Amino acid sequence: MTKRRSTKRRLLLAAIALTIGTVLAALLVETTLRVFDPIGQNYDREFTIYRTQAVQYAWETLPPGAPGTLPAGLDLDGRLYQHRPQLDLDLGSFRLRTNSLGCRGPEVLRPKPAGVYRIVVLGDSVAFGWGVDDEHTFVRRLETEWNTAHPERRLEVVNTALPMYDSNQELAALRELGLSLQPDLVLLVYVVNDVEPTRDVIEAALTGVAPPDDLARTLPDDCWSWASRQLAGVMPSTAKLLAAKSDLEGRVAKLLPAGARYEPEHFGRGVRGWPRSQAALLAIRDECKRAGVPLLVFDHSLPELPSLPPFCQANGIDLVPLRFSKADHGLGIVNSMLDTHANARGHDLLLQRLRAALDERRLLPR
Repeated sequence: MTKRRSTKRRLLLAAIALTIGTVLAALLVETTLRVFDPIGQNYDREFTIYRTQAVQYAWETLPPGAPGTLPAGLDLDGRLYQHRPQLDLDLGSFRLRTNSLGCRGPEVLRPKPAGVYRIVVLGDSVAFGWGVDDEHTFVRRLETEWNTAHPERRLEVVNTALPMYDSNQELAALRELGLSLQPDLVLLVYVVNDVEPTRDVIEAALTGVAPPDDLARTLPDDCWSWASRQLAGVMPSTAKLLAAKSDLEGRVAKLLPAGARYEPEHFGRGVRGWPRSQAALLAIRDECKRAGVPLLVFDHSLPELPSLPPFCQANGIDLVPLRFSKADHGLGIVNSMLDTHANARGHDLLLQRLRAALDERRLLPR
């Protein structure tokens, strides 16, 4: 009997020690994630600063509408937001400087000086270059490296991209600003944001009325997402680490018919956003044609949008793949686990592919 009690006591003490050790280990992980931030939680903090201090919204100066309605005079097909001009804002991991037009980068003269070859860039946070200083972005490096090597013919890049822009916002940026800058080339960086309607998000925020919920999807959990949800309230940093390990595409695949491929343009908000994106791409193509300006679209959509290449081919839009491969990701080309925008090394890869496409099409100054 004494021996049995002694065994039970040892087992109890071992269980207590294991529990204490597990709790201490979990607290150590949580503390490490918060203090040293190896997974990139700074992304959320920096984006909050960005959207509250760097962005100027189209409705800020408009009289509010009645409850449940939009502000009077707001054009949902216009540029709904843009950067504040003359910014010099330290976001933490990078600095945002804008010119008098609200574009990231140096001042732009109007009318365009003689002898300048000007590229106007349309896009979202990928073209904007989230997470790196302007001089490290692939679009600015194209400009500086060209001008260093070819001082006889100046190349100038005007970056009109803003995080979360979709195709409609890119069209509005081209109409309201881009074409007035007399571009010699329009470069559009296409990403999944292009089929995720920013307009719907803003309309819902302003009116309090969400779009029809027939497109809503509740994804099934995997072990990582389940554990993340359980810990979110008590260990938020650990929960983010676990969520980042979740196989999002695999979870989406569980909602699709057997053997079906996940296509963002035909799933969730893409069902509404892809037709809008198509219409905006056609309008961008037509605006460029009327202005006599070449248009080049770089496909950086991750996950890939299978409908985009055949649509562009059928409609005379020059499309070049620019997305990162799995092998590329093995090179350490993103800012962090939580912020998958390209870092300086990633922008180097993008620059190489951009230069190759421009050289092939003879779209650089001669």
